[in-house]
Amino acid sequence: MGGIRMTLFRDLIHNLFYIITPVFLYYTFWSRYTHERRRSLYFLIFFALCAASMLLSMMFPVEISGFQFDFRYLAVIFALLYGSWVLALVLFLVQAGYRLILIGASDPGFYLFFSALSFAGFYLLSRHYQSFNLRKKAACYLALLAVICSLSAVFSFSRFTDNRLDMLTYMSQFFLLYAIVSLLLIYTIERMITNQRMKEDLRKSEQLRTVSELAASVAHEVRNPMTVARGFVQLMQSSSSLTNSEKKYLQLTISEIDRAQHIISDYLNLAKPKDPSFKTISVSHALDEVRHTIQAYALMNNVSVFLDVPSGLKIRGEEKEFMQVLLNLCKNGIEAMPDGGKLFLTAALAGSTVRIGITDTGTGMTNEQVRQLGRAYYTTKDKGTGLGLMVSFTIIRSWGGQIDVKSEPGNGTVFTIILPAESADEPLHPDYEKQTAETVKQ
Repeated sequence: MGGIRMTLFRDLIHNLFYIITPVFLYYTFWSRYTHERRRSLYFLIFFALCAASMLLSMMFPVEISGFQFDFRYLAVIFALLYGSWVLALVLFLVQAGYRLILIGASDPGFYLFFSALSFAGFYLLSRHYQSFNLRKKAACYLALLAVICSLSAVFSFSRFTDNRLDMLTYMSQFFLLYAIVSLLLIYTIERMITNQRMKEDLRKSEQLRTVSELAASVAHEVRNPMTVARGFVQLMQSSSSLTNSEKKYLQLTISEIDRAQHIISDYLNLAKPKDPSFKTISVSHALDEVRHTIQAYALMNNVSVFLDVPSGLKIRGEEKEFMQVLLNLCKNGIEAMPDGGKLFLTAALAGSTVRIGITDTGTGMTNEQVRQLGRAYYTTKDKGTGLGLMVSFTIIRSWGGQIDVKSEPGNGTVFTIILPAESADEPLHPDYEKQTAETVKQ
C-alpha cells in the first residue's frame, strides 16, 4: 500500500513538473521579448514548450484507482486562455496525432466529443478571460470545467459504457485532479504576469524620477532667458521697417521658442509635487469644451471632429489636468491624420467606470509602437519628445485609472481613458450645470 502511494505521489510530482516547468521557462526568459519582427520565433518557442509538456504528460500518466489520467488537455486549455486559438488548435492536432500513434483509434467518439466541447467552451471563455480578476478567473474556469465533465459523463455512459458508476467515478476524479492542478497553474501564471507588470511599472517610475530630477535642476534656468529672448523678438517684430520675410522669420523664431517652453512645461509637470484637490468633473462638458478648443486646429488640418457623449457622466479629478490629457490626446490624433480625416470623441458608463474614447482615422501604429507609448523620449512624430503622453499616462494612473490603446497600421488609433465613475448624488463643479445648460441651448 505504501509503495502504491509513493508511486502515485511520484507520478503526480512528475506531471506537475512537466506542466509547470515550461510556464516558468517561458515567463522567465522569453515573454518580455515581444518585438514584432520576432513574433513568429516566440510563437514557436511557446508552442514547443506546450507541446513538450503535453507529450511528456501523455507518456507518463498518473494511475488512480485503476484509471489513468494525464494533463494533455491543460496545454490546449491554457494555450487558449493565455495564447491564441491558432496555437491551441495546432496543439490539439499534435495531441490527436500522438494519441493515434500511442493507443490507436480507441474510443474516438468520447475523445472527439470531450475535446470539441473543451475547445469550444474555453475558447468562449478566453474572449473575456483577461478582463476578469484572479478570483473570477478561477471561478469561471472551475464552473466551465464542471459543466464539461458533467456533459461528457452523460454523453459517455449513455452510448459508450455499460457501467455508469465507473464513468461517474472517472469524471469526478478527472474534475478533482484537473481543478487542483489548474488552480495552481492559474495562480502561478497570474503571479508571474503581475510581477512582470510591477517590474515594468518600477522601471517606468525610475525613468520618471530621472526625468523629474532633470526637470527640477534645469527647467527654471532655461525658461527665464527664453522668456527674455521672446520679449525682444516681439519688440523687433513690431518694427515697421521689417520686410515680410523678416517678419516671417521672427514669427518662426517665436513659435519655436513657444514650442521649447511647452516642452519645459511638460518637464515641470513631471517634477512638481502633487497636491491634489479633486473635484467632480462633468465629462460631457469637458469634452464639449475640448471640441471647441481644437476645432480651429482640426480645420487647419482638414479634420472633422464628432462628439457623442451622454449627459450625467461624472468623474473626480483636477479639471486642468483632465483638460491637459484630453487636449494632448486630441492633438496627437489630429496630427496622426496628415491627409485629413475624422476625430471621434465618445464616452460611456461601463459598470463602475467611465470610458472616454478618442478615435482617429489616421496612419495607426504597430503593436510594438503601442507598447512603447508613455515612455520618455519615445514618439512617432518627427518633432516631439514623448513627454506629453508620458504626462498624460502619469496623470490618469495617479487618479486610479488607465489608458488603453488599440491601433492598426492604416486603420487609425483608439485611446480609451478608463476612470472610476462618480456617484450621481455628488455635486458638480460650481458652474458646470450653468455652463452645460448654455452649451445645450447653443
